[in-house]
Amino acid sequence: MPSLLYCVYYIFFNTLFLSVAYSCGVPAIPPNVGRVVNGEDARPHSWPWQISLQYQGSSGAWGHTCGGTLISDTWVLTAAHCISSANTYRVYLGKENLQIPDEEGSIAISPEKIIVHERWNSLFILNDIALIKLSQPAPLGVTIQPACLPPAGVLLENNSDSFVTGWGRLYSKP
Repeated sequence: MPSLLYCVYYIFFNTLFLSVAYSCGVPAIPPNVGRVVNGEDARPHSWPWQISLQYQGSSGAWGHTCGGTLISDTWVLTAAHCISSANTYRVYLGKENLQIPDEEGSIAISPEKIIVHERWNSLFILNDIALIKLSQPAPLGVTIQPACLPPAGVLLENNSDSFVTGWGRLYSKP
């Protein structure tokens, strides 16, 4: 796992995450916005809805598998390809550095329920979406805040600024 923290990707197309950055989901710490290629580390806690989905390995250790978005104090949106019925999961909220186990302002919460889209198709990567209901409400604050989703039925304008966040590398060695 790279020590690089969040990578912020700036994308010009309509996406679920549009309202996250500049409307009701305004973080206490303003984000810097970079690019997918040659991106940059995010400011710590500037994307407080970003979660780390972690699974428990056979040794009992927890490992990061995917990112996700806190969409309310009890629900997380992630990708269906991140979920396996064979694994035990936890949702880590308020993380800024995956290398620090007990980071100030962060908390791990176990899922109460995981709902994978009923028509998820791993062969063709269709309906790649899942919801995780947390076993307890997330403690909201500076480091943990839900993203805001557009109201149902709202169509976003073409070329709206959109942001996607996650953990990853900013570059790779040749």
